Amino acid sequence: MSRRLLLALAVAVVGAAIVGAAALSTGGDEPRAERARAEARAPDLRECRRLGGDLARACYTREYLVAVQGRDDPRPAVEAIAGSAWKEGPALMADCHGIMHTVGRTYAREAGVTLATLMERLPQSNDPGCTAGFAHGMVTAVAPDIDPERPGEAARICGAAGTRYQEYSCIHGFGHAFMRVYGDVLGPSLKLCRALGERAAADCAQGAYHDYWFAVAGADDTTAPDDVVRDPRVLCGAAPAPFVRPCWYRAWVENRPATFAVAAPEDLDALCYRLGGLQREACITGAAVIGPVEPAAQLRLCARLAAASDAVGCIRGTKVQNLLERPPRELVALVDGCARFDGATRTACYRWLGKAAAVLTDGRFAAGGCPELRGAAARRACAEGAATMDEALETFS
Repeated sequence: MSRRLLLALAVAVVGAAIVGAAALSTGGDEPRAERARAEARAPDLRECRRLGGDLARACYTREYLVAVQGRDDPRPAVEAIAGSAWKEGPALMADCHGIMHTVGRTYAREAGVTLATLMERLPQSNDPGCTAGFAHGMVTAVAPDIDPERPGEAARICGAAGTRYQEYSCIHGFGHAFMRVYGDVLGPSLKLCRALGERAAADCAQGAYHDYWFAVAGADDTTAPDDVVRDPRVLCGAAPAPFVRPCWYRAWVENRPATFAVAAPEDLDALCYRLGGLQREACITGAAVIGPVEPAAQLRLCARLAAASDAVGCIRGTKVQNLLERPPRELVALVDGCARFDGATRTACYRWLGKAAAVLTDGRFAAGGCPELRGAAARRACAEGAATMDEALETFS
């Protein structure tokens, strides 16, 4: 098979799997799909809950893998895993995406998943946590089959996604896959991301940097390149301007100093001291991601920052996606929290959270959330942000 045809097949299968796998459960497959859902059970995580740190992560990985192993269709089990994680709360959700990378990749290898069969098993969901992690893991498992001769095909396939989040996730997943093609070496992987076009490049790069930080930490079955740079200040300091935010966004998640917690303004400053401009703002965003698990608590922390640029960077790290399973009024209440900021920072808050909420709800927040905010200026800024949901996200999970 030619290199060109192989990449076209790879992109078509990966992209279609991310955006359209649910369609395979219709028609004659429906009884089988219903039986599979009935048989799927959330794993027993009582032992894992008693542990902490790396032991807990290893326990969750083991139990989640047992839940999907041996299944022709892992999607019902993944759905059950995601449901149980949401019930456990944001603390587990913060780790579930990375854990499910390992689970998805291991499942795909053990089940002999190929480019031709990937679409039959990859889940379709707007869940950025467990489910997206499983999908990205499966994509990285078949990465060795991808010929990168025509990466531009990826953007076109991902553009046909059913929702804005699924399109983003598709592009992000290719960033992971490109890194696996090149042994987690950033240079050639980012070159392929750039080839996807300006709109997709930064989101692809976030997937690439995510994989890089996995490699630095020795996580997710990665191997650090020979000339590995372990200091985010050095790596992100050398990043091209469009990739600075993607570089920092995942940096502290995988490189958090031992026993360090972000609970106060001085904690954010400790991670980002002596940085300035875009580098500091992006670092603050990445540091905010490891802050309080509740988005509203994150936003309150951001409001305590003295510098407006620090506050704006912090707001970008608000984990809006943790409200995916909550009532819509909680999303409105979160965005209303922007009222605690002053001037241009307040406007920036409404715009960013309006955009993030629109992505999370596939645009519905623009029509059903922004109009519910208090104040005409708030509603206007929120709508302006939501209108940009199709632009590059750069910092999103």
